[in-house]
Amino acid sequence: MATERTPLLALQGLSAGYGGARVLNQLDLQLFPNETLVVMGRNGVGKTTLVETIMGLTDWHAGSVVFDGQAIERWPTHLRNRAGIAWVPQQREVFPSLTVEENLTVIARAGEWSVERVYELFPRLKERRKNHGDQLSGGEQQMLAMGRALMTNPRVLLLDEPVEGLAPIVVVEMLKAIETMRHDSGMSILMVEQKYEMALPQSERCVVIDHGSVVHEGASAALLSDQGLIDRLLGLSQ
Repeated sequence: MATERTPLLALQGLSAGYGGARVLNQLDLQLFPNETLVVMGRNGVGKTTLVETIMGLTDWHAGSVVFDGQAIERWPTHLRNRAGIAWVPQQREVFPSLTVEENLTVIARAGEWSVERVYELFPRLKERRKNHGDQLSGGEQQMLAMGRALMTNPRVLLLDEPVEGLAPIVVVEMLKAIETMRHDSGMSILMVEQKYEMALPQSERCVVIDHGSVVHEGASAALLSDQGLIDRLLGLSQ
């Protein structure tokens, strides 16, 4: 008899938004240990709000956010990060006046991820280690943002559109890095990504959000093989 898995991160009946405006509505979602979950949906349906709510950056209205058995929906952002949740935002938000190496070490916590290991994942950062954050290209800043998140040695890594706006050659590097993290890090990864053809092969499970709620959940491979369902869920068909 198969044993039921316990989620590392569980959202139940979650409603949240900005001020009085609700963006997430009674949303349920689970992320299991050592799993990569892709969150997809059309523009404006609540994907980024979901990630920001997990980090404590929105206004919570109802429901629960449980991380490793603890209810954290009322915790401030810094305590969520300290508990083991890291976030790579779309805007990257690297420290412009610090060098690459200073960006990586300023918030480092003890664990498997070190500066050397980040440099192995992103050799380009090692080449630029003495450059300041504002001297990097967009792709290099994205690598740095991801590397900085890894330096906190998280148990859950939240990626918000990690390949958005990047040159094709950099997209390949980023996807390779995500693949390495999936198989070698032991982390759970929640990745928001519009490009389903890139995201689904990088994950075990997927969810699709519409109007702030989950409207589809299942195996990524199964959805990838059903183009008609993808078109309907993501509004690609008329």
